[in-house]
Amino acid sequence: MIAPVDVTAQDAEVLLRLPEFRRFMFVAIQAAGIIGQTGTANGQIGRDLSEGRRSLGFEMLQMADRGQPEPLRSPDALATLNAILLEALNPPVKEKTSARSRNDRFADLGDD
Repeated sequence: MIAPVDVTAQDAEVLLRLPEFRRFMFVAIQAAGIIGQTGTANGQIGRDLSEGRRSLGFEMLQMADRGQPEPLRSPDALATLNAILLEALNPPVKEKTSARSRNDRFADLGDD
C-alpha cells in the first residue's frame, strides 16, 4: 500500500499560478457537485455518493488553498474558489489567424 503524500504549500502555490490548473479545478469541482448538483439523489445510496463526491471536491479545494498567501487562506477556500471561477469565466483569448494580411485585402482585384 502506498503511503498518502500531503500537498505542501509550495506545491500548491506553484499549481495555483497555472491557469491550466485553475481550469482543471473548475472542471473537478463541477464534477464533484460543489457548484451544481450533478447527480440524482433518489435514494440513500445516491445521496451518499453525491456527498462523497462533494466532500472530495472540498478537500481538493482546501489542498489548493494552501497555495494562497497566508492572509487569504480559509477553511472554506473562498479565495481559491474565486481564482478558479475567474479563470473559468475569463478563458484565454485565442488569436485569429488570417490567410491575408490587412494590406493584401485588395490584392485579388488587380491593378486595372
